[in-house]
Amino acid sequence: MQKYRIKDLRVAKGWSQEQLATIAGLSTRTIQRIENGEQASLDTLAAIASALGLQVNELLIPAQSSPSGENVQEQLLQQIEDETLLLRKLARFIVLSLVLLAINVFTHSQYLWSLWVIGGLGLLLVMRAVRTLLLRAPLTRWQQRRLEHKLKLPH
Repeated sequence: MQKYRIKDLRVAKGWSQEQLATIAGLSTRTIQRIENGEQASLDTLAAIASALGLQVNELLIPAQSSPSGENVQEQLLQQIEDETLLLRKLARFIVLSLVLLAINVFTHSQYLWSLWVIGGLGLLLVMRAVRTLLLRAPLTRWQQRRLEHKLKLPH
């Protein structure tokens, strides 16, 4: 199904659906149906394009192209960088935990306060790992849908 930019172009000119319908010689209901996603005939599109002072092909919303090889490569590189960062954070966590445990044992061995700090840091590390390893694809899809939704709404 083909989508059209008629509503955006109409709003940009400050026209109502009724005004566009009158200028194009169409019914208001036809304009409403087309703006709501129904398929339009070539004659109808030609009338609307003429009213807006455009070519028919300028009314069409270009189909989203599939991600190019370069874009996919950039995404994979970003994912690898994020995973490398996670591994560096894990290494720092292990070293810091050992240092804190050593300090705790040599200073106040009766109460292991360092376990609270290690637990908090561990929780943060687990949250980062979940986001990096498990939630990357769903978050990216949600962001894409949100962006598409925002771009469709008139401002």
